[in-house]
Amino acid sequence: MRRSEERTPPMMKKSSVKVFSSCRPTSRILDAMRPRCDKLGPGAELFAGEVRRAGIATPAYHFRHSLQIAPRRDEVTTMTEMNRTTRGTPRFLLLPILCIIAASGCGESGAGGEDDNTGGAGSGTGGATTGSTSAGTGGGATTGSTSAGTGGDATGSASAGTGGDATGGTASVSSGAGTGGAPSANPTFHIFMLMGQSNMAGVADKQDSDKNSDERLKVLGGCNQPAGQWNLANPPLSDCPGEKGWNLSTSVDPGIWFGKTLLGKLPEGDTIGLVATAESGESINTFISGGSHHQMILNKIAKAKTAENARFAGIIFHQGESDNGQSSWPGKVVQLYNEVKAAWGVDYDVPFILGELPAGGCCSGHNNLVHQAADMLPMGYWISQQGTNVMDQYHFDHASVVIMGTRYGEKMIEALKW
Repeated sequence: MRRSEERTPPMMKKSSVKVFSSCRPTSRILDAMRPRCDKLGPGAELFAGEVRRAGIATPAYHFRHSLQIAPRRDEVTTMTEMNRTTRGTPRFLLLPILCIIAASGCGESGAGGEDDNTGGAGSGTGGATTGSTSAGTGGGATTGSTSAGTGGDATGSASAGTGGDATGGTASVSSGAGTGGAPSANPTFHIFMLMGQSNMAGVADKQDSDKNSDERLKVLGGCNQPAGQWNLANPPLSDCPGEKGWNLSTSVDPGIWFGKTLLGKLPEGDTIGLVATAESGESINTFISGGSHHQMILNKIAKAKTAENARFAGIIFHQGESDNGQSSWPGKVVQLYNEVKAAWGVDYDVPFILGELPAGGCCSGHNNLVHQAADMLPMGYWISQQGTNVMDQYHFDHASVVIMGTRYGEKMIEALKW
C-alpha cells in the first residue's frame, strides 16, 4: 500500500493537553484539524482545544509534528507513520511527555484563531494564553506573563499596566495598579500651617477671583465659618477678628492662592487642609512657647491631627514687621518650627517657607534675616517679593497677595517634589 493510501488508525480518546500549532504553508497536521486552518487562512495560528491521539504513547517531537498542517490534503502525514516510529513505547511515559509539551507552549500564540487570542504575542480580547508575553485589552488570566495590559488580570506577572491588577509576580512582587487603576484605599489629607502676622492674615480687599469652590481645598475654621471643623476654604482663612482683634473679615490672604496653586499638582484622590494661625500686628514672641498665641496654635494642631489620613506637610510663614532688624529673630523662627513639629508629634522634617517683606515699605532691610532663618532650618526656603507693590508702608496690595501666594505654592510643590 502506497504511503498516500495508508489508513490512519482510529482515534482512541481525547488528550487534556492544549497545544498551539501553526497554519503556515510549510506546516502539516491531521485532517481533523484542517477545517479551522482553512477558515483562518495561511499565516494564522491554531489553538487545538481538543487534541486527539492514537492509543499509543507518542514522543514529544513526533506528537508536535503530527499537529502541523499544510494547505493541501495530499501532504498530510498520517498517524501510521507515528505508530511505526513509536510502537512499543510504554504508556506510562505519555503523561510526562504531554506535560512537557504543555509547558513549552507547543509553538507561538498567534492572532485570530477561534479559540485563541487577539493581540499578537500576548493574549487578546477575552482569551486565555499559556506562556504569553502580556495580557491584552480585556484579556483573561495569563500564566507566566510579564505584564497585564489594559483591563487585564495577570497571574504571575511582574507588573500591572493600565487598569490592570498583578498577582504573584517575581518573588511575589507586583507594581500594583497603573494609570487608571482604582484610587488608593487611604488617600492622604495634606495639612499645611499658615503662620505670621498681617501680611499672612491679609489686608487687601478680596475679589470674586479669590473665591474657591473646589472641595479638595479645606480650612480648619476660618473667618465667619464654624470653628473647630473642616470647611470649604475661602478667604480670609485666619480667624476674624482673631485673638488680638485686628484680623479683617473682608480681606484676601496669600494662603488661598497657595492652596489653589497646590491643587494643580495634588495627587489624585488626596485633599488639602489649611490651618491658619496668623495674628495681625504681633511679634514672633507671641507665637513661641510662653507667648499669648502659642496655646491657640497648639489647640488648632491638636484638632487638625485627628483628621482621617492626616499628614503634616509643611508651613508657610510671613512675619517680621514687628521684629524688624532683630538679630535674635532667625533663632526664634527655628524655635517656632521645632515647637510646631513637636506638637504634631512627627519624626520627619517638613518644608518651612518664609516670604520676604515688601520692598518700598518699612521693613525690607529685614529680608537678610529672612534668608538667614531659611538657612538655619532643616528644610528652609524663602520666596522673593520682587515685582510686588504695597498699598501702605506695611502691606501688599491685592495683585501682590496673589503673586506671593502663588510663589508659596510653587515653592512648596518643588520642595515636596509633587
